[in-house]
Order: sequence, then C-alpha cells, then structure tokens
Amino acid sequence: MSQPQELNRNFTLRTAKSSDADEQAALLAGWNQNYVQLSAGRFTGALTESCLDGVRLFVETTSQSLLQGGMLGDDVIAVGVPLAMTGPAVFCGAKVHRPAVFVFSGSDGFEFRSPPGLVMSGIVVPRSAVLELLSDQDRERIASMLARAHIARVDEARVDAARHFNTAMLDLLVSGRPLGPDHLGDLRIKVLSSVAELILGGGATEPRVRRRQRWRIVAEVRRMALERDCGPMSIAEVCRAVGVSRRTLQYCFEETLGMTPLEFLRTVRLHGARRLLRSAPSVTDAATRYGFWHLSYFSHDYRNLFGELPSQTHRRYQGHTQRV
Repeated sequence: MSQPQELNRNFTLRTAKSSDADEQAALLAGWNQNYVQLSAGRFTGALTESCLDGVRLFVETTSQSLLQGGMLGDDVIAVGVPLAMTGPAVFCGAKVHRPAVFVFSGSDGFEFRSPPGLVMSGIVVPRSAVLELLSDQDRERIASMLARAHIARVDEARVDAARHFNTAMLDLLVSGRPLGPDHLGDLRIKVLSSVAELILGGGATEPRVRRRQRWRIVAEVRRMALERDCGPMSIAEVCRAVGVSRRTLQYCFEETLGMTPLEFLRTVRLHGARRLLRSAPSVTDAATRYGFWHLSYFSHDYRNLFGELPSQTHRRYQGHTQRV
C-alpha cells in the first residue's frame, strides 16, 4: 500500500509496505526490477521515498534474502548504501561482506543477491545534473566509472559518512519541517554532489602538485568560502571553479592543512554560524542560515570544534547583549 503526499510543487513524499517480493520490486519506479525470494519465511518489505525536483532519496527494507535484477535508464545514476546488512551479499558477481557503496548504472543492468534483513538507503539523480557540477577532468573519469554497475572503491569512513548523510537528508525531508525554496535548492545540490563524490571517491593515484601550487589552490578555496555569505559549497562546485579534479583538491588540502576540503568548508561554515549566534534569534536560525539542516549533527560538529554546544554560545552572547 502506497501513500504519496505532495508537500509542495517540487517535493513529494511516499511511504509503502508490501507482503510479497513481486510487490516490493514494483515499488521503486524506473528500476525495471524483478525479485526472487531465496530464503524461507514470510516476506515483509517497506519503502520510504522522497522526490526533490527530480532527485529521489529512499530507504528500502526487505526481510528475506532476494535475487534482485534490474536496469536503470541511461539518463539516471543511482547509488545505494546499506544502513543494516546482516550477512554477505553478492553484487554483479562480487562478494560483499560489509556495508559498501553500490553504484547502479550501465547498459548491462545489475544482479544483486541481498541478505535477509537488509535496509538499503539510496539516491537516484539525473545524470546530466551530476555532470554539470563536475570539472572536465572529473567528468571524463566518472563517464568511464558509470559504464557498468559496480562497488565503489571507498574506505569504511566514507561509507559510514554516506550512511549518516543519507539518513540525515531523508529524516529532514520526512520530518515535515518547513523549508524555503533556497534551502530545498541547497539540499538538492548537496545530494547531487554527494553522489559524484562517492563515485569519484577512490581508486586514483595521488597527483603530484608543486608546493606553491598547493598553497595557491587552498588560498583560492578559502577566498571563495569566506565570500560565500552562508549556504554550503559542494566539492564539485569548488573543483569546477578552481579548475582541478577532486583528487587533486583532496591532495592539496591534506598536504597543506591536514584535513579534507569537505572538513575545511564545514569548519568555515561552523565559524560563520558561531558569529551569527551573536545576533540570531535562535540556534536553529543560525544553523540553517549556514546550511546545517540536521540540528543534532550541527551540535555534535560545533561542540567538537569549539568545546561547547551552540546553545551555550547563544546564551552567553545573548546574555551579554541584554546586560549591555
């Protein structure tokens, strides 16, 4: 049973449950899927899916082991990250023993033997929208990577970050909290960028960049980040503006600052939110102004950086203002 809900012109939310593998296979539109139940027992399945201006996020739950087959159209890219995976899986002939990043693409389609009790988060995006965000170098790389379905070559830390990201984005959209057009647009760009970053995240040899050039690239990104009034910048956007590949950007920041570009950009935004707490009416207002839509993650990152919760900073600043 499916329950679609249109929240505004660009955003819809749908929840559905099933008691049969065939019913479950039909829930995700455009995947051309067929499911064969492999393990014995009653089947139960569920799907929560949001569509944000052509970008879809979903969480699918299946109780039994399945042999899944399907094929996406050439105009879309999909990535999946298990939130729960109780046993080994086989994806396009490759055995997978722990949660990984699954890339669904290519004209050959995919086959996936899933374990019982799988909870899979996924993102489906227009291929053209992702390519528009990339530098020329990354656009060439990703084209070859998308020729067939595969497991992305990323480390466990990146897989874990992807799980948190997918959960946070869908939780935010499902929560029903009012979001303006600017926030929805920023969310869409953030999701598109995350797909590109997961696919491009590993496998390339670190480029050699001269020390002076590394500093120049880092300085240019810093200038861009400080000039941006509030909303987050995606790594794909930065690469395109600076004219380097994602791997080159990563190398420059790790060698120069000892952190990733994403960590640096988040740090700049956290500083912006901290400054805004001096005058903002609430912590929520300061956080969302700088693109932190999931408040618990914002509080966690803020405390890690500054040694106090944003609510403590806000109370101290506001109390000082009132005394003055």
